Amino acid sequence: MKTQTCTAGRAERGFTLTELMIVITIIGLLAVLSLPGYNHFMQNWRLNGDTQQFASAMRTARAAAVMKNISAVFVFDMNAGTYFYFEDRDRDGVLDNGEFRSDDFRLSTGIRFAAHTLSAQTLSFGNKGNTRENGSITLRNSLNNTRAVRIYGGTGNVTVD
Repeated sequence: MKTQTCTAGRAERGFTLTELMIVITIIGLLAVLSLPGYNHFMQNWRLNGDTQQFASAMRTARAAAVMKNISAVFVFDMNAGTYFYFEDRDRDGVLDNGEFRSDDFRLSTGIRFAAHTLSAQTLSFGNKGNTRENGSITLRNSLNNTRAVRIYGGTGNVTVD
């Protein structure tokens, strides 16, 4: 049986402990330096996602009104950060027994409703998808970045600005 011995002229393979610690330190510094950028990215990503989801729920309410030939009322709560819609079959603007109500949707942590230009925190879509109101609802993240959902009166179209 032969044993290997290290000779002075032979090159050794692998990393020394010092080299390994230097690499780990560099990786740690890169992680610490990139963390603020990552947090900004995540906050903006959540804002964009919540804005798109909010607009999508509003479009769903509008589509339900058109498909079922009824009115649909979209409701959002500025303080709680929630929203939902219901199918208003008798067109009285009030959720009655037997009328469909969607699930509650909630804005992500750090995202809130900042402002709106509607007359109330409700929006009614007629059976042709139209609405009388024209305005926007603005969402804001903890970095004070904003995105707005715009509702066009007459047509009821919903866009994200």
